Amino acid sequence: MSLENNISVIIPAAGNSSRFGGSIPKQFLNLGDETVIEKSVNLFLRSLKIREVIVAINANDNHIKSQSFYNDSRVKIVEGGITRSQSVLNALAEVDQSVEIIVIHDAARPWLKESHFDDLLSQLTNDKSIQGVFPVISVTDSLRMKDKGNLIPVDREQFLNVQTPQIFYHEPLKSAFQQLKKEDLDISDESQLMERAGYKLLAAPGDKSNIKITFNDDILNYAGRDLRIGRGIDFHRFQPGSGFTLGNVFIDCEFSIVAHSDGDIILHAISDALLGAAGLRDIGHYFPDSDAKNKNLSSVIIIEKSLDLLKQDGLWPHNIDFVVVCEKPKIGPYVNQIKKSLSGILRIEENFIGVKATTTEKMGEIGKGNGIAVYAIASLRRYKD
Repeated sequence: MSLENNISVIIPAAGNSSRFGGSIPKQFLNLGDETVIEKSVNLFLRSLKIREVIVAINANDNHIKSQSFYNDSRVKIVEGGITRSQSVLNALAEVDQSVEIIVIHDAARPWLKESHFDDLLSQLTNDKSIQGVFPVISVTDSLRMKDKGNLIPVDREQFLNVQTPQIFYHEPLKSAFQQLKKEDLDISDESQLMERAGYKLLAAPGDKSNIKITFNDDILNYAGRDLRIGRGIDFHRFQPGSGFTLGNVFIDCEFSIVAHSDGDIILHAISDALLGAAGLRDIGHYFPDSDAKNKNLSSVIIIEKSLDLLKQDGLWPHNIDFVVVCEKPKIGPYVNQIKKSLSGILRIEENFIGVKATTTEKMGEIGKGNGIAVYAIASLRRYKD
C-alpha cells in the first residue's frame, strides 16, 4: 500500500480549555512563530503522505480564520461537538472515502516530531495483524487511587500514559464509530473505542517530549523550547577627540570614534544581536551609511527601530550580554551607568544585562590603542500586551 497522499488527519479542536484558564483557548496561544494548533496542523501539511487535514472547531470559534493554514486547499474546517467523540465523528464524516489511513491528533499536542510520526506509521503498515497503533509512555510519578475518600497507593508499573497521534485504518475506525453511535457512548480515547469494537491495536513506544498542553504551566515550561539567540559584532577606529558615547553614556577621554552615525558601538552591536535573533537584516540594511540623513544619527534611534521591528514579530529582548574590547580608555568605572542606561532603553531589568570589558593584551590594532570592538549576544522572548 502506498502511503503518499493516502492519509487523512483529524484534529479535534472544539474544546474551551476550561482546565487551562485564560480568555483564549490554549490551541490559539503563540508558541514561537506559530500558534499551538498551527504547529500541530502545519507538521502534517509538510508531509506528502497527507491528503487532507480536518479540523473540528467550536461553533463560536473566533480565532480559526487567523490561522496560517486556514486557506490551505488541503484543510477542511468542520463544526465540532460537545465531546471529543462527537468532534471526531463530525470530522470523520468529511474524510475522503478513498483514503485508507486516518490519523487523530490532539490540537494541543504541538511538539510531535516528524520522525516519531513516521515510525508509528511504519509500525502500523508493517504489522498486518493490527488495525491501529497508539503511542504510550511510562508513568514516572507515584500514583494513588481515590476510593471513598481514601487515597490508595497503586503500582505505577501497571499504568501507562496514552498519547496521540493515534493511527487507524479507515474502515475499521468508521465501523467502531458506528457502534459508538448505536450504544450512545462517549469515549475520550479512540484506541479504547477501537478495542471495544473488537479490533487489535499495537501500543507503541511514545515520546516524552510530545506532551499535551493542559495547564498554564505547560506553556510556561515551553520557554526553553523557543530560544531566539542572536550575535552582534562591531568595530570602529579611534581618532583624537574629547570623548565618545557607549550605551548612551558619555565616556570622558582623549579619543572620539570614527563613524557615520554617533558611533555608539555598544548600541550598534546590541541592535545587530537583537535583529539577528529575530531573523532580520543587520542595521546597515535599515540605516545605510550611504544615506546622508543617517549622518551623526543617534544610536538610540537605531536601537528603537530595532525594538519596533521585534515588536512587529511579537518579540522583545529577554537578556543581553556583551564585552567591550579596547586598550583604553578604561570601561570598568562606567559599567553600572551603562547597565542602568541600557535597562531604560531596552526596558528590561539590569540583572538581565551583562557588561564586561577586556583588552587584547596589546595585540593587533586595538592593542595599539587604535580602535574599539564590541561582541554582543541577545536572547528574545515572546511579547505580550
